[in-house]
Amino acid sequence: MNRYSRLVSVFTVLGGLTCAGVLRAQEAAAEPVYAPGLLQCFSAADEETSTDCRPARLAALHLPANAAPSPFTGQGATRVQWRGFLDIDLADDFTFSIEGRGRFTLTLAGKKIFDADGNDLSKEKQVTVELDSGKVPLLATYTGPAAETAELRLFWSSFDWQREPVPPVVLFHDSLDEDAQKSASLREGRELFARLRCVKCHAGTEILETSMPELSIDAPSLQAAGRKFQTEWLARWIENPRSIRKKAAMPRLLHGTDSQEMARDIAAWLAGRGKPGKVKPAADPSVIKKGGELFADLGCFNCHTLQEPAAGAEGPDRISLRNIGEKWRPLALEEFLLDPDRDYKWIRMGDFQLKAAEAGALVAFLLSLPGDPRKAQVFKRPPNPALGKELAEKLRCANCHQLSEENRPAGIPYPATNNIEVLKKGGFKGGCLSSDPPGRHGIANFGLEKEQLSNLRSFANSRLDSLDRSSPVEFAARQMRQLRCEACHERDSNPARWPTLEEEAAHLVANRLEPGNKPESPEEKFSVVQARPPLTWTGEKLRPEWTKKQLAGTLDYELRPWLRSRMPRFPARAQGIAEGLALQHGYPDVSKPLGKSDPAMAKVGKRLALRDGGFSCVSCHGVGKKPPEAVFEVPGTNFMYASERLRREHFHRWMLDPSRVVKNSRMPQFADDEARSPFTAYYGGDARKQFEAIWQWFLEGRNITPPAK
Repeated sequence: MNRYSRLVSVFTVLGGLTCAGVLRAQEAAAEPVYAPGLLQCFSAADEETSTDCRPARLAALHLPANAAPSPFTGQGATRVQWRGFLDIDLADDFTFSIEGRGRFTLTLAGKKIFDADGNDLSKEKQVTVELDSGKVPLLATYTGPAAETAELRLFWSSFDWQREPVPPVVLFHDSLDEDAQKSASLREGRELFARLRCVKCHAGTEILETSMPELSIDAPSLQAAGRKFQTEWLARWIENPRSIRKKAAMPRLLHGTDSQEMARDIAAWLAGRGKPGKVKPAADPSVIKKGGELFADLGCFNCHTLQEPAAGAEGPDRISLRNIGEKWRPLALEEFLLDPDRDYKWIRMGDFQLKAAEAGALVAFLLSLPGDPRKAQVFKRPPNPALGKELAEKLRCANCHQLSEENRPAGIPYPATNNIEVLKKGGFKGGCLSSDPPGRHGIANFGLEKEQLSNLRSFANSRLDSLDRSSPVEFAARQMRQLRCEACHERDSNPARWPTLEEEAAHLVANRLEPGNKPESPEEKFSVVQARPPLTWTGEKLRPEWTKKQLAGTLDYELRPWLRSRMPRFPARAQGIAEGLALQHGYPDVSKPLGKSDPAMAKVGKRLALRDGGFSCVSCHGVGKKPPEAVFEVPGTNFMYASERLRREHFHRWMLDPSRVVKNSRMPQFADDEARSPFTAYYGGDARKQFEAIWQWFLEGRNITPPAK
């Protein structure tokens, strides 16, 4: 068992939106409040004082020449400091080593371990130190070379494990640190400024190629609103979005006693934009059952609930689907599930690439759910579509929503008095950021909490310049949080949310899972084991080009066809997340070309994959069109995709000790603590050379052929 699997998990929201920690002398004798990750602080190379700090999962960095290390710093040579604690479970000897270029120092428990400078830090002699158990203070500093790529990765090893990057689960910081709290405040304000689409209405912030990507976020197109949405739902949503969804990003723009009547007018106008599709006949019970099974298999319950959440209920914020028929017209809902981002590129709903029959079954299931009766309302007059159109123009709905081809991409600008710079002079204290509820129509009420409002004001007043700079590392962290990647995947010490929620949907698949039931088809492809891969080492494990394709949904094959769940596609975010994950682990966001394989080594690697006289790789892994020979519990990925998908460095680390990389891995360990294997006929039993031979075989890629028996 991994000795660090016993660590207590401390939840953190990545991307700098929680308080971070510190390694520094504190005037107050307060006990540290530990949070995951180190505090990573940046300054110019010739300055001692840090200008910006943020939480970092790893002691690693890859920064292209002349790039800004964070949105709150300038370009040029950079000095980086990591400070926090190394959590040691048991006292032992630990060996540290480094890779990269530049000047690097490492101090543990007040003792300097490294003081290195050069163009290839991997040549520095590794250092072994004895560390006591507990939180060991850590301070690392790095200065990158001028006008060159800055690169640094910190590794360790011990008697119990081979060399590996110092893992996130042992890195902590004090969440009470003043610098970290300031960083958290600025980053929340910056994210809110982008997410609330402030630039859509207030001129003065130009969107550049280097700008924060979320400044380009769109909103749902309303060109065919009448085809998609029920008119009554539109009226309720327009009048007060948060009465339907507690954390809606759409602001409330109508205020006062006549707001409901005005919302009905706008809804009536929108209802005339697009004709509703034909009414479909009632679905067969078997179709509804299939839809329910698909709801469970895809893990829809991770983001949605089939019940109305109780007031004050704890747990993850999920959108209820109980009354979904009040919002969507059935045919439009099917079309939406088949292509969620067609009318809203930045939608958080992933595209599961459903087939038409699957989308129809899901809709049939959702519309079969019992709804909640709604009290009839009495209005003074019928809705007026013409007045609704005028109101939509006055409220500047077209600034965010596409209402016609004519309003793309610009909407109706606010007067010059609402320019960003003018608002800044007023301290951003009025209008949308007023502390009091708006008193007139058109003033956006986002329902911000007091702290959110304070952070947004503070950011807008002081660091609007940071919007011109993007950090792929921070973008990836923000988007992984927004997309709820932790719902399906374990990461660091945080288990996936899926197992804690799947009981809600267990009844939907109960009959299918009863013992003795026949497979769904003569060639049942799904495995009993439905584990999804963890994300702890994604940036080190996967080539960013492959990660981008996976997230964009452009792979031309299924990597794990035995899983009932599917990886949804998020094309608007794919490249940014892939690049950010690689850089976070200290690797470039563009991989080196793979090159050709060594024929002699590849031949040996092919033999080592055999069931007899080798590692028996082909028992669980397919090779090209040849399926696995004898799967135990769950198959492995096909070897024909290995080299286009994996980094060579990670492959070697994985082969030396799979359970160290993924706890409870079903992959056996073939090398002992001295990296020796039992197959001495090949390279004298040197496991590292044997694994390299297998990698050389993998380099044959899609032309790979299975070994002969």
